[in-house]
Amino acid sequence: MANKADLSIEYLGVKCENPFFLSSSPVAGSYDMVKKAFEAGWGGVFFKTVGIFIADECSPRFDNIAKESTPWIGFKNMEQISDKPLEDNLQAMYRLKRDYPDKVLVASIMGSSEEEWSELAKLVTETGADMIECNFSCPQMTSHAMGSDVGQNPDLVREYSKAVSSATDLPVIAK
Repeated sequence: MANKADLSIEYLGVKCENPFFLSSSPVAGSYDMVKKAFEAGWGGVFFKTVGIFIADECSPRFDNIAKESTPWIGFKNMEQISDKPLEDNLQAMYRLKRDYPDKVLVASIMGSSEEEWSELAKLVTETGADMIECNFSCPQMTSHAMGSDVGQNPDLVREYSKAVSSATDLPVIAK
């Protein structure tokens, strides 16, 4: 039998068994779904974005993709952040790190004030997460204080990134 190739990488000082991660999306929003991915060999997860705000929307939320004269060619996901209570998401992250300590868990967070960003950073750090992703890019948010509206404001990106970095010792990614 052939030896398996070593696909391990180091990213921001965190050792990953391979570079294959679930994206922050509906497939990365629950313990059970991430557990299945980890057991199938995925190296890590960007857990579905969490926040103090709970999205009030139907799910899944899709829109069609059209091109030139075609009526549609596919669908795109239009969800916002997790629609589960923050405590449920924190518990899922904690359980994932407890049960899969060698897998990489990136906690994706989104706040609407410096205080929320700082508090979320502290809470996800306590779950055992390996990194924090600041979600400044979601185009679906209904509040102008969140998502891509913030990501287009360099002063807010700097302010919120600094608040998160000051509240944790984990590597921080601005998306």
